[in-house]
Amino acid sequence: RRHWFIWDSNGTIREVEGEGVIGQQPVLAPGQKHEYASWCDLTTGIGRMHGAFLMRRDVDGKEFQVGIPQFRMVAPMRLN
Repeated sequence: RRHWFIWDSNGTIREVEGEGVIGQQPVLAPGQKHEYASWCDLTTGIGRMHGAFLMRRDVDGKEFQVGIPQFRMVAPMRLN
């Protein structure tokens, strides 16, 4: 499960929650990584977001959160 907080440069904040990662629920072995790319509909060309993923260990079913630090998003048109 994912939980995001998304800001645009107008100060608008949206909270998004949902199952999976772009429709996937990957199973990771210890030490394994998972990367993905997605998109976000911003009302401005610049924004930022942070959040967390809820994970579950197969061994005992224990759930825990993995925090995702804040990162900036800049539309390609804003880079010129």
